[in-house]
Amino acid sequence: MRRHSIVSVAVGIALAANGPRMAQGSCGFDTISVTTSPGFTLTTNDDYKVLEDTAGNITYGLYCDSQPSGVDGIDKWFKVPVESVGIRVAVAAASGFLEILGKSKAITAADDPSGLTNICTGSVATLDNSPSVDVVFSSDAASDGDKSVRLPSDDSLTPLQRAEWVKFVAAFFNAETTAASLFSSIASAYECHRGNMQHLVGAPHVYWVQYTESGTPTYDIVDTAYQKELLAAAGATNDTAAPLSDPTDQSAFQAAVKDADNVFDQTNLTDYGMRASEWYTDFGYTDAQNSDASFLQQRSIWRTDGYTSAAGVSNFPEFAYARPDLVLQDVISVIEPTYNASYARRWVWWLGGTTESTVTISSANYDCDAPWLPQVATCSERSDFTGDASSSSSTSNNGGNDSEASHGRAGKIAGGVVGAVAVVALAIVAMHYINRHRRHTRIRALSGASGFGGESIGLHDTRPR
Repeated sequence: MRRHSIVSVAVGIALAANGPRMAQGSCGFDTISVTTSPGFTLTTNDDYKVLEDTAGNITYGLYCDSQPSGVDGIDKWFKVPVESVGIRVAVAAASGFLEILGKSKAITAADDPSGLTNICTGSVATLDNSPSVDVVFSSDAASDGDKSVRLPSDDSLTPLQRAEWVKFVAAFFNAETTAASLFSSIASAYECHRGNMQHLVGAPHVYWVQYTESGTPTYDIVDTAYQKELLAAAGATNDTAAPLSDPTDQSAFQAAVKDADNVFDQTNLTDYGMRASEWYTDFGYTDAQNSDASFLQQRSIWRTDGYTSAAGVSNFPEFAYARPDLVLQDVISVIEPTYNASYARRWVWWLGGTTESTVTISSANYDCDAPWLPQVATCSERSDFTGDASSSSSTSNNGGNDSEASHGRAGKIAGGVVGAVAVVALAIVAMHYINRHRRHTRIRALSGASGFGGESIGLHDTRPR
């Protein structure tokens, strides 16, 4: 019995220095490295390659002509390149990986076609129990028998670890070289922006939160690897003064996030057009207008489902995991809006506004012939950005898919204050905020958005103009 071999250390070092190289075998498979410990390994042999999903404890063999015999340790075999793909939407990120690789047309089936937002596919049928596709990407390696392949479906991986799974998907198309090149550019941009945000004067307090109503309501500060690293990369801290020991204690939650400059929410909100009101109700903020929590005064509540299908399905789980550098820049644009004032957000939108200014994905903002998802802008390293206005400048050149103002889809507040009373009121609030928070300059620019007035949530505009 022959066993799949491991690429030598010498080859690994050469690859790290020079990038992917062609393996000397009958299939001509490319050999690439895996760099972030994402939960899988890729080994290239002469006539087959081995994908080991170490997190899922399953191993796949991929061959080009005929299935090799006498190979130990392979759970499922696939002939590559595959031509047709099924997706179970619990791992909609597979669609984003295929789109960034230019393979969206390979998606021919899904368990819920309406749950996909990718407009660059062809006709997508509904998966049945015996799907007529070559491979099905799923959260469960056993969901579709010998055709199912597991992809991660939660946020237990960091943004770069999750993104590196593009190499795993690419292996089924013999597109590893393309995937490796894309990931290298994405990782470089991510690390560059991350490094630029590590010189802030006073780390802003930012929390990722979620309300869940299942029996007893729970109020959580989300601390999984993906969200925790993303906030840290943006220069923020989410260490609370009052750690939560009981997620059912609403008062304890409110005390824990009281010092937040911004809050990112991932609650399943369903009252479209009134989701801000729904959020305040869910978290028990009955008099947010008079709260001494700065993020409530500033309405600094944000979500990542600002780019959706016509049916309202968020594009974030589908495309965003492939582009952690863009997700990071979305978050930075909220926390530190002067870092790159020309940046147009992709997914993040301002829930604190009274107009739900989200964008529907369409040919007007996503061109399948010239898509923005695979386009990686360069980032310039800098050590002078401290969060002060004097250190602000553009650090990248992003094409962007936003058609609205540079501060995101929600746009900017209409300029000017009407009436002397409003001016005085705003001045009082501004002085109060300056005295209480050293980071006033940073937060002042966060929440630029249009459409004040309209929702009955007992709030008024207290933001300096």
